[in-house]
Amino acid sequence: MQKANYHISSDEDLLLLWRSGNVAAFDLLFKRYYQPLFQYAVNNLKQPMLAEEIVMDVMLRIWKTNGKIDCPAGFKPYILRALKNAILNHFRSSMPAVVSWDDMPSGEEIAATHSSDFKIIHDETRDRYLAALSSLSEKKREVFVLSREERLTYKEIARQLNISVNTVENYMSASLSQLKEQMK
Repeated sequence: MQKANYHISSDEDLLLLWRSGNVAAFDLLFKRYYQPLFQYAVNNLKQPMLAEEIVMDVMLRIWKTNGKIDCPAGFKPYILRALKNAILNHFRSSMPAVVSWDDMPSGEEIAATHSSDFKIIHDETRDRYLAALSSLSEKKREVFVLSREERLTYKEIARQLNISVNTVENYMSASLSQLKEQMK
């Protein structure tokens, strides 16, 4: 296939060319999908710079696969799903699922403004939370505390602990499931 014909090539043809080492094929896929993905991200994030960063991260992750991606439904649905997941991960990492106990009023503040029943419930909830937190493995607890109490992003946690962002995501997912179960 000659270079002049790349622009009329299907996504599947370009993926095959890219898998065989043709970097120009990925370049065309990038050019073909960057603007629609960027527009989708801006519409959902309302922040053009953040949208650009997330789209570029998605494209970089795909670039690192060297074309060895499994997308039976096609490249377009694959890359759109990758972007949607990246946006969801951004929202998940920027919203604390659990309020830090440091942000909660102290027992004395509660006693001054609420009934004694409220204080008892508050203390029991705090004790359950601390017990559930201590039941996590050391690494999961460390990741959870860095995310929810120190409010670090997944990327910052990964960098600090020298683990992958994917590992941070897996630890957080497992930790949240375990904490929710134990807090019931």
